[in-house]
Amino acid sequence: MSLSDDQMDKHLQSAMFGTPVLHPDEQHRNLGTFRERIDLGVTFTQALTRDYSVAFQTEMTAHPDYQLLLHGLLDQDILDRYVKLANHQNIKFAIRNDLMYQHTPDSLAIAFAATTAITPSSINIDERFPATAPATCKPPVSHELLIEKIHRHLERNRQEFRQRHHLT
Repeated sequence: MSLSDDQMDKHLQSAMFGTPVLHPDEQHRNLGTFRERIDLGVTFTQALTRDYSVAFQTEMTAHPDYQLLLHGLLDQDILDRYVKLANHQNIKFAIRNDLMYQHTPDSLAIAFAATTAITPSSINIDERFPATAPATCKPPVSHELLIEKIHRHLERNRQEFRQRHHLT
């Protein structure tokens, strides 16, 4: 039983670089899943500005077979909130800690995903579950200031992650 050169090359490539991934860029943007499998998505900016527990609870009740995907660089209090919610609703969840998952203000921080394609009209949680009342009584913060705060926050999380995992 001998392997042809092509089969041997595939075997060596797989051994050196791991199993090939279908559409890796899309999976890196979407916490390891495909866009058409995501029911609801929350960006880092959204996660830092509003609590979406009620919206997720509604979707978890409607779809108990879906999985909650959380970016590992979210604040611990935000992670705790959604992990507790998933446990309370008996929903599978995964925390994605790999550096390959994008970590920008507009990248996904939380995704509620199916195991097969569902292709909803929108995954944006603000479109599907708009805020009914102002989140706080504080004066509105300018968009630029908010983005600057989020960038600083994300950079601090990146540095802590690198130190924790000895990547510096």
